[in-house]
Amino acid sequence: MLRRDFGTGMLLLALARTAGATHHVPDGTPLQVLTRGRARVFVFSFGDAKDDSWATQELRRAFKASSVLWLEVSHDPGSEPDAASKREQLTRNPDGRTFFDVLEPAVRARAREYCAQLGISQERISPQRPWSAFYTINGAYWSRHKPSFQPRNPDETLTKWAKDQGKPIRYEMPSQLDFARFMAAMPDAAQSQYMTFLFDFLDDQTAGRNQNEFDWIKGDTTLAERAVERMRTRTPDLYRIMQVQRNAWWARAIDRMLTSGGTHFVGVGQMHTLGPDGIPRQLRRTAKSDQG
Repeated sequence: MLRRDFGTGMLLLALARTAGATHHVPDGTPLQVLTRGRARVFVFSFGDAKDDSWATQELRRAFKASSVLWLEVSHDPGSEPDAASKREQLTRNPDGRTFFDVLEPAVRARAREYCAQLGISQERISPQRPWSAFYTINGAYWSRHKPSFQPRNPDETLTKWAKDQGKPIRYEMPSQLDFARFMAAMPDAAQSQYMTFLFDFLDDQTAGRNQNEFDWIKGDTTLAERAVERMRTRTPDLYRIMQVQRNAWWARAIDRMLTSGGTHFVGVGQMHTLGPDGIPRQLRRTAKSDQG
């Protein structure tokens, strides 16, 4: 979790109670399926992996049966003219403030400590917005704490499967420029809290509290549930954006898939499916609102 980006995977059984949908799920797996009429939506929620043990025959069959793959963020740089330059501009503060200026005092102190520990110079990180500095610090941490295995990212495997099978891929954020715009638009409080979220995770990692990070493959959501609850209580502005707003988007998208028909395969990070504002509960709210 957080070895490369935000969030990790297992959809709650509460999804079964979505109005107008029938739910089927084998116990102890991170693959769920929703049906409404002849429409089917497979939902695979995941975290980082060290091998392909998550790619069960059942999951492969579900993927093959689907006609389209949905993921969170595309690796495409963007088709706009000067997309790369525009994205680079969004990584930097536009008003002359430094990375440290944007942070709350307690977060600023933690940031300075981590930069010192990881050998990140102030000149390198100061021009960055916190959302961008998040990835600088995270990357530096993993460069110094290399795992004993080669991490594998399930979304990259799903992308390869889709290309090999000729399936279209659709995204919540269709390009890296869209992602940068989304992240840069976060207000200062959420930007600062994004760093708090990272530092809390790295503190846990250093202290050995993330030992069960691959248990999501067996359906164990313990670590991700802890992360969601900590985000909700310690970083409420960040939670509102990452959990409430983004999960509402996914709930509406899945509801449209169930209404329009066909068979869809959705791959999302585990944190987006957990807690009081996870996709399952947001989907139930969407269905109730449509009924009302």
